[in-house]
Amino acid sequence: MSKLSLFGIAGLALIATAPAFAADLPTQMPVKATFVQRFTWTSCYIGMHGGGSWMSNTVTDPVLLVQDNVNLGGPGFTTGGPTTVGLDQRGAVVGGQLGCDYQTSSNFVIGIEGAASGSTMKGERLLALPDSPPDTALLTIKTDFIPTVTGRVGYAADHWLFYAKGGVAWANSKYSLTGNFTAAGAVVPAIPFDFEGLGDRLGWTLGAGVEWAFSDDWSARLEYDYYDFGTHTAMMNDVNNGVSPLSFKTTLQTVKLGVNFHVWNWQ
Repeated sequence: MSKLSLFGIAGLALIATAPAFAADLPTQMPVKATFVQRFTWTSCYIGMHGGGSWMSNTVTDPVLLVQDNVNLGGPGFTTGGPTTVGLDQRGAVVGGQLGCDYQTSSNFVIGIEGAASGSTMKGERLLALPDSPPDTALLTIKTDFIPTVTGRVGYAADHWLFYAKGGVAWANSKYSLTGNFTAAGAVVPAIPFDFEGLGDRLGWTLGAGVEWAFSDDWSARLEYDYYDFGTHTAMMNDVNNGVSPLSFKTTLQTVKLGVNFHVWNWQ
């Protein structure tokens, strides 16, 4: 048989089996489904923060001297009228926060947060007392604890959140006023005094910040907060000289950096 005849027979066999082979092939290659999950701020979180703080105090009647202290042998000094002075505090704040957020379909975010900060804020001022003969006293204020409960509202741009917040705040401070009472004419030696008092104040706070989710579970934030604790009176006590009131008008500002771990993320 010639080579041409062999090639012809092989070609006819290939043509005959082609439809069966083609029937076994898939008519369309499967397409792998892909779905990109949209990031959401809807979650609960726990985190830490740290930063700087500035507290401003307006103090009225920095000392109300006891009258005719028997230790001075009768009348020995007189007091002047009310005195108002300013005293600023500076320090650091370190603490933690926890809260929950909900992101709407229009990318608005609403949430609630509780936070507590320990503080190193301290301020001192040497005062001229309104007595005769003139004396001086050292006024010291320390603030060590600032808790807050706030709501926040913001707008999410993918992994970025721009927000404002507001709510109630508390502050715990310790006050000290130390010095000496000098009798007129130096009849007796100067009598030392050491007035101390505590202040637990309720106020309000407003703030704003920006938060960046650098992973699905972690975010970092930068935040500014303003606090107003109004005016409150602290009772200052001295073992030898009794009790005297001090009036404080206090505001506070903080700038904080923080990090949050999103422990419950609804995606």
